[in-house]
Amino acid sequence: MAIVVETLIPQATRAEAEQFDELVENAIMQSGGPPAGLMVHFTRPHCDGFLMVNVWRSENDMRPFFDSIIHPRLTEAGLAADSSVVSPIWVFARP
Repeated sequence: MAIVVETLIPQATRAEAEQFDELVENAIMQSGGPPAGLMVHFTRPHCDGFLMVNVWRSENDMRPFFDSIIHPRLTEAGLAADSSVVSPIWVFARP
């Protein structure tokens, strides 16, 4: 079952979000390309920080990526994230 993962990074600027995204992008390229199971990724402003939203084919696809790429890059960027909220997706459509 597909899932959506929402991760709030409070008290972060747009520049910090862009720096974090660059760190993640570099790590993805070094590991051979986008992770299997990632369907959609976007980051949007939220209050005084940003919200990272990812859609995955399954939680089993998502967990290793978050453990090996996302969490270490947050630390590297000096950012602290709230706990991610993982929810099932009932309907997902692409144009």
